[in-house]
Amino acid sequence: MKVCQNPNSSNPFNPDGNKFCVSCGFEDFSTLLRKRFRVQKFIGEGGFARTYLAENTDRLDAACVIKQFLPQFQGRAALNKGKELFKQEANSLFALGENHTQIPRLLASFQQGSGMYLVQDFIEGENLLAEVK
Repeated sequence: MKVCQNPNSSNPFNPDGNKFCVSCGFEDFSTLLRKRFRVQKFIGEGGFARTYLAENTDRLDAACVIKQFLPQFQGRAALNKGKELFKQEANSLFALGENHTQIPRLLASFQQGSGMYLVQDFIEGENLLAEVK
């Protein structure tokens, strides 16, 4: 997966074959987000975010998850509430993930262009839907 290097790109993740960013038209790509996280593949998406499996090049290519804030709702009030909840999730991961084996540790929380991102440890296992079944 290619990562657009335009800091204002609203969605920097692009398929390998693209010559231009699908969000902004920029043609400068890298394989790293923030010069540190190598995106491997798309994992899934929900009402607030898309998630990607990645490698943390600063930690011996350890597996991690990039969560990109991409709300599926309209309106300024809903968007502001979504941003607040996304930041609250980062704070919770920071507070709880350091000392718990089943809560991922927060590795980074940042804004790039109009996008907001959380990066957390990848915890091997089934997703919740598979566990429930």
